[in-house]
Amino acid sequence: MDFFVYSRDAADAADLRADQELLEEHWSYMDRFAESMIARGPTLDTDRETATGSLHVLVLPSVDAAREFVALEPNNRAGVYREHLAWRFENLLGRSMWEFSGRAAEPRFLIIGRSHLGRPVSAETLPAELLERLILYGALSTLDGGEPAGVALAVQAPDRQAVDALMEDVRTGLGALSELEVHNWEFGGRR
Repeated sequence: MDFFVYSRDAADAADLRADQELLEEHWSYMDRFAESMIARGPTLDTDRETATGSLHVLVLPSVDAAREFVALEPNNRAGVYREHLAWRFENLLGRSMWEFSGRAAEPRFLIIGRSHLGRPVSAETLPAELLERLILYGALSTLDGGEPAGVALAVQAPDRQAVDALMEDVRTGLGALSELEVHNWEFGGRR
């Protein structure tokens, strides 16, 4: 099963995030899941430097394993995160972020759209200009019942205005979502 976990930082997380020992613990923990990772990385404030949260999309054997992944994560145990949003994830691109071949110079964005209306638009029917910029795209459903919960995507674009224009395109189906949040995002992992 694939799972999408977005963890929002606590208000006072900056000092914890600056702790190099904790960072190494986090990376070492994530190393254990390297083979099952579909996407990972921090969300960022408008300065694109200050972390505001963390994304982890990965394959795990069960819902209980997903809950354990969150509970045991070192940043979580240290108090970096204020809350976790976790869903089952259906990878509609069928690939990981490391298989994305876009231009590295452009910024990246994470979009989480919530809705109980059903499935997102299939990847094959998305506008070509969006499809070529997609790093991650998938359907979200609840952990326990598997009911539709929305869509998540990571996209590379020249700027936030370009992302907004893509989201307003009716062919994406994103306008029908009840709640949309857009985060500055970057690829994660050891540096």
